[in-house]
Formats: sequence, C-alpha cells, structure tokens
Amino acid sequence: MSRRNASRRSPAGKPPWVWFVLGNFVGGFAVFMIFVSGLEPATRPGAPAQSGAQPRQQTDQQPQQTRFDFYTLLRDSEVSVPPPKTARPARRLDGGSSNGAGNPAPQPAQPVGVNPNYSYILQAASFRDAKEAEKLRARLTLANLDVKVETATDSRGTWHRVLVGPYRSRSQMAKARQVLADHRLMPLVLKRPHDS
Repeated sequence: MSRRNASRRSPAGKPPWVWFVLGNFVGGFAVFMIFVSGLEPATRPGAPAQSGAQPRQQTDQQPQQTRFDFYTLLRDSEVSVPPPKTARPARRLDGGSSNGAGNPAPQPAQPVGVNPNYSYILQAASFRDAKEAEKLRARLTLANLDVKVETATDSRGTWHRVLVGPYRSRSQMAKARQVLADHRLMPLVLKRPHDS
C-alpha cells in the first residue's frame, strides 16, 4: 500500500498554485524595480535633493518646450464669411399684413413637426394570411387607432399589410408608435405624399 501512495505524489512535491503565486511575486518585484530605476534621481523618494541653480534651470526650460499656442493658431486660421447676397425681408411680430405691394400676407404658422407635403403611416405588421391581418386590425382598432389593411403582391406572393395612420405631424405619429410598442409591435415608418 505504501507503494501506491508513493506513486501518486507529484515529483516536485509542491502544488501548482504555489509556483503560480511565487512567479507572480517575482514578476511584480521585477516590474517594481524597473519602474523605480526609470525615475529621475530628483523624484526618487528618499534621494537627497541637489542644491544649486542646475535643477531650477531644467524645470524652467521644460514648460517652455511643452507650451502650445492654440489661441494664436486659431486666430491665424480664422476665415471671414461674406454677408448674404440677397437681403431677407423682416418678419412682423404683430401678425398684421404687410403694406408693400409686392409682399404677400404672411402665412399662418404650422405646428412643429408638421410637413405640408407628406404624411406618416406606420406599418404595424404584414401577413400572408388575411385572417391574421384582420385579427391585428381589430385589436388595434380597440386601442383607438385608425387602422386599415392593405393588400400588396410582389414576386414572393401576396402580403396583407396592417397600416396605422396617416398622421400629419411627427408628434401624432410618435403617440401612435408608443401605443404599438405597448402591444409589442415594432412599426415601420412610411412617409407618403398627401392624398389631397
């Protein structure tokens, strides 16, 4: 039995983790010594400070070498932009019509995000089966959205697209998109010209 135990012992006698820790310690000490030897004598801790004007001159010259002249470089590369060739008429803040014969009355301001030429439509999903498209249309109609199913045929076959909208402003489209996100749908935004 003693022969079996003798054959199971490792030949070195020490486990591998001891060699790992010892190697890390020796490597760390070597890196520390390289770091300490790379420091200048004046910055090494415990080194006596050199007296005289020699160190002061070195420190005075060092900031002059690393000085950057950003402000003068930027000032020298400044580009002057000429004024516009056509003058724009001033806008009236009181909302009254202009008195000039060639100037038309100002148009009423549109809300932010409204594009007069385009409308936004959200494609909620597309199905090959018309029944699935109708189920989703009914579900979204109950969520108070304007929904319609549009059928399109291409080289891959017939598709039934569930469309929400149209919306004239991005804010209305964003509200509808949030409702679709609540129904776990990631809609595709389509931009189409107005039907007017």
